[in-house]
Amino acid sequence: MNKLRQSLRRKKPAYVPEASRPHQWQADEEAVRKGKCSFPVRYLGHVEVEESRGMHVCEEAVKRLKTSGRKSVKSVLWVSADGLRVVDDKTKDLIVDQTIEKVSFCAPDRNFDKAFSYICRDGTTRRWICHCFLALKDSHAPPPTHALAWHLCAILA
Repeated sequence: MNKLRQSLRRKKPAYVPEASRPHQWQADEEAVRKGKCSFPVRYLGHVEVEESRGMHVCEEAVKRLKTSGRKSVKSVLWVSADGLRVVDDKTKDLIVDQTIEKVSFCAPDRNFDKAFSYICRDGTTRRWICHCFLALKDSHAPPPTHALAWHLCAILA
C-alpha cells in the first residue's frame, strides 16, 4: 500500500539555485543595455531611512508607506544604463529620476508578495531615501528586482 501511495504522490521539482540559472538574466541584461527595460508598478512613495542597505530597512520602509494611508500611483519603472525613472502612467509626468550611481541597495519584500524597494542617496540633502513599489501583474515581464539587481551588480562590480 505504501508503494501505491508513493507512486501517486506528486514529485516536487528539484530546487535549482538562481545563480545557476543564467538564461533567466539574459533577456534582462539585453533590455537594460538598450534602455528598454520597463515594469508596470504602483509607486508607494519614498521615506528617509537611517542605513544605506539591508532588507530589514527596505521592509520597514514599505510597511511605513503601506500603513500611512497615502495613495499609490500607477506608474512605469524604467531601468536603463544611466538610471531609474518612474513615470506616472496616467499623466506621463516624471515622478523619480534616479542616477544609478546613487543607488546603494535593492530588495524584494518578504512580507508583501509584490513589494520591492531600493535605497539611494538624495543628491541635495545627502540623506538615505528608500523608494518603494508594488509590482503589477504582468506575466511576460521578469520581476523588477531581477533587472535592478543585475544592473546594480554590473555597475558596482
